[in-house]
Amino acid sequence: MIVSPLDAPSPEPSFETAGTEESSVFTHPKPLSAVLMEAATQPGERITLGELVASLSSRGFAPLILLMGILNVVTIIPGSSTVMGLPLVFMGIAVILNSRRLWLPSRLSEKSFDRALLLRAVLKARPWLERIERLARPRFWPKGGWILDRAYGIIVLCFALMITLPIAFGNTMPAISIILLSLGFAARDGLWVAGGLVAGSVAVGILMGLAAAVAFAGTSLLGG
Repeated sequence: MIVSPLDAPSPEPSFETAGTEESSVFTHPKPLSAVLMEAATQPGERITLGELVASLSSRGFAPLILLMGILNVVTIIPGSSTVMGLPLVFMGIAVILNSRRLWLPSRLSEKSFDRALLLRAVLKARPWLERIERLARPRFWPKGGWILDRAYGIIVLCFALMITLPIAFGNTMPAISIILLSLGFAARDGLWVAGGLVAGSVAVGILMGLAAAVAFAGTSLLGG
């Protein structure tokens, strides 16, 4: 593995689950930022989506879902939201089904991209991600972890479907919501989950506003 000086051991508290939910897909002793850096600094110029999924899914779905959310925020390429959003759809389904492995269609799994792009995305997100990790801690978390995890999967699925819509910059707010929710569920921190739900509400409001505007424009054209 390529060792990056930015990936030095950190004394920050780990994102270890506070509850006793043995079936949770979010438990992992390392901070999420460290897990993402490990994936981004592996050797090789290109990486397929299948390889990335295999590397991170063994550590739980939280790092994988978080990374895809980050890529949807920092990757501003026309048409990329569909490719970036589809894996999140399957991840949401996997969480709902409490699956330990993520299945992707072969055409999607074989999609490859420059590893340097992945590293830039992680490096760009890492400073504020580490600040959030220092602030996140188990609090305001209700019992019934497996039910909450299934609810998380449903929310990720819904926002992932929103991300796949061909709307300019329409993937940003749903992706931010997924990031905050992933951080909250990984740390079992109800405050960050609440922040993710607020961001998600904004995303839904924007989508409904756009839909209303399109419907109004269509009605005006047909009426005219």
